[in-house]
Amino acid sequence: MNDIKRYNERLKKILSPEELTIVRKDRYRIIDFGYEYVDIGQYRKAFELFNIGVKLNGYDPDILNGLGITLCEMGRFKSALTILKKAVQLYPHDALILANLGNVYWEICEYEKALYYYYKSLRLNPSISEIYYNIISVYYEMGEFLMAYIACLQYLEKFPPDEQIIELRNDILINLGISLF
Repeated sequence: MNDIKRYNERLKKILSPEELTIVRKDRYRIIDFGYEYVDIGQYRKAFELFNIGVKLNGYDPDILNGLGITLCEMGRFKSALTILKKAVQLYPHDALILANLGNVYWEICEYEKALYYYYKSLRLNPSISEIYYNIISVYYEMGEFLMAYIACLQYLEKFPPDEQIIELRNDILINLGISLF
């Protein structure tokens, strides 16, 4: 009982009255609000919400994923790795968790591990365009322009023409020494 009262007090400090009313009707909306706060860059609030979520249901993949993403955005990479590695152990077939673990490795410049998790994620769900983009970007940062170019071609084959990817492909071609004219 004290835990619920304490969580309610914490939620009052984080959420607007409207959001609080929604969460009181459905506790799992904490997750939605956490991701919304991540999207608008309010990582501290997102962290608080996901932290409360962990205490309510620490094995929920969306909560663990959200907490890992938030910690990464806050620059707490070691903690993000710990959370997302645990999430991968619990949910080894969750493409988003695998991709987000790849994102943390990319942030700390462990490119090979980032690529490993991105490709593992793609095998599970090849329809997530952002993973292809991340693969292209990691190869580009590594100076592996041929691999970045191949990843661009795979992206363009799978998804409709994307101006950003076409520009990136052209930049990669220039880096490969291939003239566009």
